[in-house]
Amino acid sequence: MNSSPETSGWRTSGGFTVVELVVVIVIVGVLGAIAMPKFVGNRTFQERGYYEELATSLKFAQKFAVATGCAVRVQIDAAGYEARQQQAAGGRCDAADTGWPTPVVLADGQPLAGSAPAGVGVAPNVSVVFDALGRSNLGADQVIAVGSFNLTIQAESGYVLAP
Repeated sequence: MNSSPETSGWRTSGGFTVVELVVVIVIVGVLGAIAMPKFVGNRTFQERGYYEELATSLKFAQKFAVATGCAVRVQIDAAGYEARQQQAAGGRCDAADTGWPTPVVLADGQPLAGSAPAGVGVAPNVSVVFDALGRSNLGADQVIAVGSFNLTIQAESGYVLAP
């Protein structure tokens, strides 16, 4: 007696049905929409980007102070940073000016300032002044934390160390 699957009542499986495939695709889509953002966030990228921006801006402010011969103050807090310069009077910087009325302007005409991205923490709040020789007014080296990244402003030289 010949017992083939057709004659013995067994049915061979040829694959998945369309309904089964659609159900699996829907489940994978729902899981992807809900679970993936928790695994793949962009916070680290935002932290690194702002860290690089802040380090570059501090270096620019130091070089700008040296190039112009006027002190530059950079204020950094949780909301962002801003660079300003002392008032020029008679073609010279007014060293007595404590109002810092003049914004430092980049080559494209934009002020040297920036805002921290939402959710990116910056600490501590710092006000650093670079003099005409590029030195800072800090009494000791200052470490600034941008999320999980740290940059250091060396007190004596004003050098911005951003590894």
